[in-house]
Amino acid sequence: MYSYLVPFTYLFPEQGPAETRVITTHGYPSLPDDEYALVESYCVDPTCDCRRVMLNVLPRRRMAQGYLATISFGFDRKAELAGPFLDPLNPQSQYAQALLDMVITLVLEADPAYIARLEAHYRQVKQAVADPKHPAQRLLAQLEAKDKQPRRKTSARRGRKSALPSAPATGTKLIRRRQ
Repeated sequence: MYSYLVPFTYLFPEQGPAETRVITTHGYPSLPDDEYALVESYCVDPTCDCRRVMLNVLPRRRMAQGYLATISFGFDRKAELAGPFLDPLNPQSQYAQALLDMVITLVLEADPAYIARLEAHYRQVKQAVADPKHPAQRLLAQLEAKDKQPRRKTSARRGRKSALPSAPATGTKLIRRRQ
């Protein structure tokens, strides 16, 4: 079984991009003006009940740089690894702390409906990975087969479809902050 964190947009390619949160900044302290997608990734181990999401922050104008921050967010506030916090196992950019502060202030503290949607996505992923007949099983099998192939030394980003829609999709909430 594939036991890594997998982007929600990979498992649910129709729903995922439409429900990816995008934060648009203009004059936000310590951050370049841009649109930042919060790409959700979830544990796909059907026996694990970690109740968490990784929010990988991807800038639209500088996608080639990859994720600028990886924010771990545990839903259970009393759990040992309750979030949000910058995930120490993932690389973080010079903007990571500012992005974490922005996500906490403008999204997690300000929008309980977004947190409810993250929890709903978590349950949706767990139901999909527990059901051997769910279409996500085919995608996970492809990931597992690809993971077993010998790795070539190429850019990890080359040829991958972006999780950030080319334009904000229906259902994507934009948060604008101006000074």
